[in-house]
Amino acid sequence: MSLNNFVKRLQDVMRNDAGINGDAQRIEQMVWILFLKVYNAKEEEWELLDDHYVSVIPEKYRWSNWAVDHKDGKALTGKSLLNFVNNELFPALKNLEIDETTPMSKIIVKSAFEDNNNYMKDGILLRQVVNIIDELDFGEYDDRHAFGDIYETILRSLQSAGNAGEFYTPRAVTDFMTQMVAPKIGEKIADFACGTGGFLTSTLKVLDAQVSTVEEKEIFNNSVYGTEKKALPHLLCVTNMLLHDIDNPIIIHGNALERNVRDYKEDDRFDVVLMNPPYGGSEKEGIKINFPADLQSSETADLFLTVIMYRLKRNGRAAVIIPDGFLFGTDNAKVAIKKKLIEEFNLHTVVRMPHSVFSPYTSITTNILFFDRTAPTSDVWFYRLDMPAGYKHFNKTNPMKLEHFAPAIEWWNNREEITIDGFDKAKRYTVQEFSDRNYNIDLCGFPHEEEEILPPHDLINQYQEKRASLNADIDRILAEVESAFNGEKLHRPISVLSSIEKELASLHASFSSQLKKSILQVAVQGKLVEQDPHDEPASALLKKIRTEKEILIKEGKIKKIKPLPPVVKTDIPFDVPENWEWVRLGDLCEMITKGSSPKWQGINYVENADEGILFITSENVGTEKLLLDNPKYLERRFNEVQARSILRQNDILTNIVGASIGRTCMFNLDYAKCNINQAVAIIRLINHSLCEYVMKYLNSWVAYRIMLGKSVDTARANISLTTLAEFIIPLPPLAEQRRIVAKCDELLAMVEECSDSIGT
Repeated sequence: MSLNNFVKRLQDVMRNDAGINGDAQRIEQMVWILFLKVYNAKEEEWELLDDHYVSVIPEKYRWSNWAVDHKDGKALTGKSLLNFVNNELFPALKNLEIDETTPMSKIIVKSAFEDNNNYMKDGILLRQVVNIIDELDFGEYDDRHAFGDIYETILRSLQSAGNAGEFYTPRAVTDFMTQMVAPKIGEKIADFACGTGGFLTSTLKVLDAQVSTVEEKEIFNNSVYGTEKKALPHLLCVTNMLLHDIDNPIIIHGNALERNVRDYKEDDRFDVVLMNPPYGGSEKEGIKINFPADLQSSETADLFLTVIMYRLKRNGRAAVIIPDGFLFGTDNAKVAIKKKLIEEFNLHTVVRMPHSVFSPYTSITTNILFFDRTAPTSDVWFYRLDMPAGYKHFNKTNPMKLEHFAPAIEWWNNREEITIDGFDKAKRYTVQEFSDRNYNIDLCGFPHEEEEILPPHDLINQYQEKRASLNADIDRILAEVESAFNGEKLHRPISVLSSIEKELASLHASFSSQLKKSILQVAVQGKLVEQDPHDEPASALLKKIRTEKEILIKEGKIKKIKPLPPVVKTDIPFDVPENWEWVRLGDLCEMITKGSSPKWQGINYVENADEGILFITSENVGTEKLLLDNPKYLERRFNEVQARSILRQNDILTNIVGASIGRTCMFNLDYAKCNINQAVAIIRLINHSLCEYVMKYLNSWVAYRIMLGKSVDTARANISLTTLAEFIIPLPPLAEQRRIVAKCDELLAMVEECSDSIGT
């Protein structure tokens, strides 16, 4: 069979089902059906090898007895299939009887279905999905081999499926880390938050090349161990292991933080740990008590790093992805964790990865810690992996590749200090230097990093970490000052407090500004408010706008213009919900034009609107509001205002020249005539109900970056009217636009209200 469009076929069918909302649910639906198909193929193999094999799945619920369509008209479909799946199959698999003697190959069936559900409501569509999946023949080598690529496609699609992206680590990253750690046959390798199994599959690729005997094959089959808290990635990982011929995958469905770290014995430890711990989250107090008091961090990634230290064997090796917050953090828990890592382990290398490696799930910049349990740390190498030439960002169409790690691999085997343009790219630091910096080890950073706006949750966590670190520094200095009264020496002058307080003030101001940008960014990406399947889709809204535009042209109220180029896949900068549409700005407009400055000699301005004509320049166009503290009015004798420059209510004004390019507001003033200069464009939409949302999109950081990239770089950056008309906009359903605008206004007002007191 042709497998190239396998995933697309499944998605196309499921898009027609009212029970499924968005890519994340489509993936969940697809995966439990795929698991049963894959498990059935494995059971057929086990039955051939073992005449006494007994399935844990009751005969009625095995794939071959309900899913296979023999084209004889007897296959379950419609309501009968839905009733069977919802009321018989799922309850039966969730309640399978297992005990301590049940092999892992059978336990995984029960654990796979414990927290999963069937979302589809149309039994005929469900039958179509099952039939497409049943076309796969895992007995055929080509199908089985090709399905590995298909499965990777499914995993990659998690990156744009809402929060599910946190479970997927790009394969280039897992392969690089695995190669550097170099696991060997006979070693036990673990990932305590294994997600979809990326590190485990990278490990299996390395180990498989070392297998040469039957005994080594048996060792290979029992080499990897994983734990995963959430149902979807757990099921993905188990299926992944079965596809890699691990018949008894030891993938535990649970939270690796729930056990007291003091209880771990030698049998609980591993030779190699490879991990990308969840970060940006926090655990409840009941979890924190599983850790020594000084290591009880509020950050999930910190707790996982502690688990790794307790579960790594003597002479064991580890590679762990950690966010920047761990490096610069100097709160008590982070300092204690870093001290433990340095004093009891050999932290030999830190690789700083470029931004957007995990885009679009998160823009948080991350690092890889490489350490082993051989001896205390003496010195640490830092290496900064820069963005590849020709890349501004990684994204779904241009992901990070293993070849991008080539400079790091070359450096790894021949280490030397590197300085570029006065900034350290690679450098070795002593433990004493760490101590002198109060364990702020934010070293060999990116000197010219383009600003990335994080999602609000990540931004708030990063702000809290930085604030906690600065407050911890202040507390330490105050403690030293207090000790100085008893004759002890001050390690740092009191004047340092002033610089730290300035840094805090700067942090507060930056956080407020970035949070506003972040709110707008997630809003226009469809991540701020829930999608409602009952909303009229944006495609219907566009159809109405086109009809209305044709009427206006026919009535001679607007001019017919050359059609704008269609939006193609390469134009689209990010994914949006399926009931949205990408559209050219010009297709929404009656007109897009710009003003002009009067060129007559002897121009005079008057003081008020009664005596003159309001003259708006780019200085008056603020973000979402006109700035008219010092308005200018032309004398009424200059009444030759061009028709195109006469503003109407709900016109959108956007700056198209200079440093304020992209700044956008609406004109809602009651003026008979108003002149605009040539640095400001007028965007007049056909449907005024769109105005508030379009204005917010044009003011968003993501739109600003796109617009700036399209500007002509002359003496002053500028945007042509043609470019502005061709600018693409993600258009939600009208009802959702209203929800987005209302939520943005609410949140932005809260940020504004809190900005003065956010540091308290």
